[in-house]
Amino acid sequence: MFLLLCFSCIEEPTQKSTAKKSTASNSGPCLEHIQNNKVNNLNISVLLDLSDRIEDNKVISKDSAYLASISEAYLDHVKSKKLIFLEDRLKLYFNPEPSNKKINEIAHELEVTFTKDSPQAEIQNTFEKYNSLPSTLYSYAQADAIEKQGYPGSDIWRFFKDHVNDYCISSCHRNILIILTDGYMYYDQTVMREKNRTSYLTPKYTKTLPLNSSDWKAKMENGDYGFIPASEGLEDLEVLVLGLDTKNPSNPYELDVLNAYWENWFKQMGIKKYKIKSTDIPSSVDKVIKDFLINAS
Repeated sequence: MFLLLCFSCIEEPTQKSTAKKSTASNSGPCLEHIQNNKVNNLNISVLLDLSDRIEDNKVISKDSAYLASISEAYLDHVKSKKLIFLEDRLKLYFNPEPSNKKINEIAHELEVTFTKDSPQAEIQNTFEKYNSLPSTLYSYAQADAIEKQGYPGSDIWRFFKDHVNDYCISSCHRNILIILTDGYMYYDQTVMREKNRTSYLTPKYTKTLPLNSSDWKAKMENGDYGFIPASEGLEDLEVLVLGLDTKNPSNPYELDVLNAYWENWFKQMGIKKYKIKSTDIPSSVDKVIKDFLINAS
């Protein structure tokens, strides 16, 4: 009986210690009810391509309308949630970062996080900001390019390599990256080529590819044409690309090639849910945006 009592005294602290460890490991980086509601916590990142595509004022008009649709879908989602479950984010990114401070100031104004402590008036303020500030942001970007005699380009490839994990992925959220681009990629400090894989894709380069006939897909697969993967393990990231627009109308398959480049790239980096949409009138793209953000499956 004496030995039995001793063993009982030894085991009891061990059980208490195990319970404490279990509680600590389950707490995670956010509150339990937020973690359990992860699929309904939107973490939306928007990457803007401020390359020479924005020389066209029609592109600016469409981008501005797309941003308004994104904010509207985001705010509708926020308004549908109970206050205690609010943990939703919306933020703009550029790569490289613009040198014009006014552009960065506007991007900061358009950064929105809603929690249970957020004032309700911020919802209307956000709606108004996203309907007025994007066009001003693009005007500054155009003026900056005129002053510097050229657009710096958009380093989308390196954004995925260096920033997407840190900026766009949270363990407490459903992570969505929306890219506004024409589908071409180029930045003069990120020019790499490994056989037929590249970190760039320009209208001039696509003209040299043997992908301008009905058998383009077979040639693309056999020749292993595509982007060099910039990252891996991005299963917890969803991506929506808006605005693909061919610059080589003489090639009737150019848009298909652009789409395939992006689709294969996402698959190789582990992204499971994505949608790639060519440029279209804002009313049509509005439905695409809202369907993508609403549908979590």
